[in-house]
Amino acid sequence: MRFTAVILSLLMTTPLLDDAVEDVRQTELAFAKAFADRDKAKFFSFVLDDATFLSAGRTLEGKQKVVAGWSPFFDGPQAPFAWAPDRVTVSADGQLGLSSGPVFDPDGNHAGSFMSTWRKQSDGTWKIAFDGSGPGPAVIDKVEEGEITTPDGVKLHYRKAGRGPAIIVPLDFMLFEPMKQFADLGTVIAYDMRNRGRSTRSSDTSTWTIDQDVRDLETVRAHFKLEKFTPVGFSYLGKMVMLYAAAHPDRVRRIVQLGPAGNQNVERPAGQDPGIPAADLALWQKLNKEGAMEKTPREFCVAQWTALRYMFVGDPAHAPRFRIDETCDLENEWPVNVNPVFEKLFSAPPHILTEAELKTISVPVLTIHGSNDRTSVYQNGRNWAAQLPDARLVTVPGAAHLMWLDDPVTTYAAMRAFLRGEWPLGSEKIAR
Repeated sequence: MRFTAVILSLLMTTPLLDDAVEDVRQTELAFAKAFADRDKAKFFSFVLDDATFLSAGRTLEGKQKVVAGWSPFFDGPQAPFAWAPDRVTVSADGQLGLSSGPVFDPDGNHAGSFMSTWRKQSDGTWKIAFDGSGPGPAVIDKVEEGEITTPDGVKLHYRKAGRGPAIIVPLDFMLFEPMKQFADLGTVIAYDMRNRGRSTRSSDTSTWTIDQDVRDLETVRAHFKLEKFTPVGFSYLGKMVMLYAAAHPDRVRRIVQLGPAGNQNVERPAGQDPGIPAADLALWQKLNKEGAMEKTPREFCVAQWTALRYMFVGDPAHAPRFRIDETCDLENEWPVNVNPVFEKLFSAPPHILTEAELKTISVPVLTIHGSNDRTSVYQNGRNWAAQLPDARLVTVPGAAHLMWLDDPVTTYAAMRAFLRGEWPLGSEKIAR
């Protein structure tokens, strides 16, 4: 009887602690939101009278000193930093909670981490007792850069940073800078596909396919002599890495998809106005009519992305975060060169993974998708998470295709937890 009572007690306690963990997570998120919203009164309402906040240069003991020390952070219209919990735990008695996670600057760069201790109040709410800094951002001693030659002679440009389990990211020119923050969790290897970024172009148009991208990913893996790695696939490459995993199930450790194209794409509904400024749209259309794509290709590239960047964010205010020069400084990314590649790539009959192929992808898969994605609709991400054996979805509310520009905190905190070997807090298992 005593043994049975202990088992019943454990069964009842676990859900209660799970609820407490979620309560602490939601409280931390509300605390961070009050800071982002510049709501000073709400922010300080989470702080206990006897709270202590620690930083590298000072210790603030008591709420009065915390208010004095943190009030200057509310002076500007934009918060100087943002954060989100990627780890939360609660004491066995349910009275203390510990939350920690990454901190980001206004441009979405990983700036460090935080660690907070929460105390449960008599009314069931949680208030912060201790707050301090955790480890800083990844320290990158050097970035290795080079080329990988494919069997048909194309040279794939790559950059590599960090140590530990390998993380391979196609689309180096766009993704190396944001992804190198994970160099403290593993070796980040980013490369440009053929015809893209700083890689060389192939004159054989029969290789401008997603299946060739799969073969080139295997070439990259073999070059670094990796037994296993975690691929990170953005947009149509979110589908490409799944094709790779089905062909090479023994080579992948885990998989990350960012705004992936669907296995069977869901038709895009009529989208809302993305908020492209009229002058930017008019200039792009004017240059297009004048044949500037061929005559002045870099100028046209800049004009195109100055307008189109609004299509890829949910909030027009985030469009300036798109780094136009990093794209238009590369001849491969000029529309005159990249458009034919896209036309060939996306006009091919779709390679749809069968039910049997999907079942071979048994490793954990994390799909992160913006709810307002105009390029690959949100349902595509939900479908991947529902169809795969071990997958979960993180929704980025209001975000579009470049969800990390809209909400770097949610996107990167989820990736950080997953690359560490855990399911992100708030990730959702989708029922078929």
